[in-house]
Amino acid sequence: MKEKIKNDILAFQNQNLKESTKNLFNTLGYESERTTQINNSNYQGFKDAFFDAGTVFNEEKALIHDWKSVDIVFQLTCDEIKDFPKDTDRKDIDKEEIMSYLFLAIELTKSEYTRTQLAQISREINKVFSMPVLTLFKYGNLITFSVINRRLNKLDRTKDVLEKITMIKDISILKPHRAHLEILRELSTDNITANNFKELHQAWEKALDIQVLNNKFYTELSNWFFWATKEVRFPGYENQDDTYNEQNLIRLLTRLLFVWFIKEKGLIPEKLFNLKDLQSILKDDLEIKKNKDKVYLQHQSNYYKAILQNLFFATLNQELKKREFRKDGQNMGAHTLMRYKSYFINPDEFINLLDNTVPFMNGGLFECLDYMIDEKKGAKDVNKMVYIDGFSDRADNVLCLPDYLFFSEEETVDLSEQLNSKSESIKNTKVHGLINILNSYKFTITENTPIEEDIALDPELLGRVFENLLASYNPETKETARKQTGSFYTPREVVDFMVNESLHAYLKQALVNKAGMSADDAEVGLEFLLAYNEKEHLFEPEEVSILIQAIDECKILDLACGSGAFPMGILHKQVYILQKLDPKNKLWKERQIEKIKEMEDITLIDTLAKDVETAFENNELDYGRKLYLIENCIYGVDIQAIAIQISKLRFFISLIVDQKIDRTNKDNFGIKALPNLETKFVAANSLISIVKPDDEQTTIYEYYDSGETLKELKKIYHTLFSARSPETK
Repeated sequence: MKEKIKNDILAFQNQNLKESTKNLFNTLGYESERTTQINNSNYQGFKDAFFDAGTVFNEEKALIHDWKSVDIVFQLTCDEIKDFPKDTDRKDIDKEEIMSYLFLAIELTKSEYTRTQLAQISREINKVFSMPVLTLFKYGNLITFSVINRRLNKLDRTKDVLEKITMIKDISILKPHRAHLEILRELSTDNITANNFKELHQAWEKALDIQVLNNKFYTELSNWFFWATKEVRFPGYENQDDTYNEQNLIRLLTRLLFVWFIKEKGLIPEKLFNLKDLQSILKDDLEIKKNKDKVYLQHQSNYYKAILQNLFFATLNQELKKREFRKDGQNMGAHTLMRYKSYFINPDEFINLLDNTVPFMNGGLFECLDYMIDEKKGAKDVNKMVYIDGFSDRADNVLCLPDYLFFSEEETVDLSEQLNSKSESIKNTKVHGLINILNSYKFTITENTPIEEDIALDPELLGRVFENLLASYNPETKETARKQTGSFYTPREVVDFMVNESLHAYLKQALVNKAGMSADDAEVGLEFLLAYNEKEHLFEPEEVSILIQAIDECKILDLACGSGAFPMGILHKQVYILQKLDPKNKLWKERQIEKIKEMEDITLIDTLAKDVETAFENNELDYGRKLYLIENCIYGVDIQAIAIQISKLRFFISLIVDQKIDRTNKDNFGIKALPNLETKFVAANSLISIVKPDDEQTTIYEYYDSGETLKELKKIYHTLFSARSPETK
């Protein structure tokens, strides 16, 4: 069936939209002749056919000017589905029960749309009809399925409440991803058992359950991790305990997962992850199968060294047109220069491939951890390189990450020792190369929310990686180490509750104290503002200004932030509030500029004001909201450095999603380099006082200083946040 689904998707390239949509749904087992023709197949024809005097429809949110065509594909009722009770056979019909589904196809004019934009269109369409509408969108060379959860309004039984939108987003009609084909196959009637539409919708929900997808991914990734811990050797491992290789592997995973997410944005060449393409880049074929007769150091590590290390340290952490290979015998400590030149068929072509696609990212994620120290040998002071990442093409570099760890089709390995299990299935675990695992899943750079969900792996999985891998096991007791490290992942539902309670209490105080509102009025207004719904807020312009000021002045500190679940949750909610209060960013932008004008250091004012204009004008609306919320409001501390790295990753991805790419712009493709978050997320023990033990510290916020140091720090924080070069940092 997957091959037939693939062919149906490819047919969208040159077939009528209504017919190609109908054929695809027919292949999935959904067929009906119930349909209607919309005059002219455009928005006006849709409006004429289905709107009446009481229709509530927001044309701005529905992006009606982008509608190229709209068609009713068919209406599915009980009569069309085998084994469903027919309407004529039923005496008592539950009014809450779904009795039919409408299948709709819309073609849009632009080549790209965000999940939120498509969700808004879906919601507006579902306001028009008394039955749920499954919408297929086509735009450019992509299609998206959109399914909505609907339930009857408990107060008004004539209306439905529109809940979560679930999407299978950005299915390529040129080259469908195998993960998308698998998801669609799971939705087919061959794989679903249902006796009515309620059960059908529940079956769809189960097939589209992101948690099931996440768990499958975690299992595959965890098995790979435990396998890899036995196969890899990082420099210095001989002087470290058993967790040394594990932590280095986790660092590799977080870097590679970040790369995989930004690849979804088109910022990393696909050729770097395709075996056939790599044959035209590297001189030697990759060793994709483990030879059991070889010891670990005899296996090739060409892929990690030549491709990934050069991508991490000398590309993403180096500005465009400054990328080059290190000259022999020179620049030993310059980690922004490429290594392993002899591995490439044409080194210059490799640099051109990267320069044409990959922007400078900054942010500290890809700074090589190797460092130089001075030591005395006899009468001479000599420089000695201490290797951690092992970014060196010297013959004495002991780094070993074999190629087969990335590209093996399948290996059978014994993980009983790592997982402390005697199970036969654990002793014969099937594992695959890391790149093959990643290639089998669809990723999205937009984090899912309670009201919008893309059936793809989102950046929240970085938190799950932290939970599953960083807290893997205690090498002494062979038991889980979660309790020892305090590593527990906070579920999204719990995060949402904590975020709402925190912001509700804080903003209520601002409204009562500064706007003079009664506590009851503030409560009601905030209930509307914080809830994920379609309703407008209830606040007057003066109250809106006070709320925006309160959000900007809010300081959020998570003293044990882990992988950043709470800080990220509060960022999303603050952005959502700003969307409601200030849809065009007028007030939020003005506030950022006013703050800059009030700075004591006049040398920074013009530069920072220009940065504000660029951030707001050249990117999506949410970019300016996120950037200044991150800079001014959000902080995290955790005792584990890797956890802090994962927190940073999630915030970086959240900024990238709202940046616009301009390939004609020679200045980094129009991409604003990632901010430096070293002062925002800090690896430290928040239970230990910041002052000397013999001094008295009465609160966690108290710091003894005349004030001059704090002023200097504030100035440095502003310049460090947007610094680009290692020298400036």
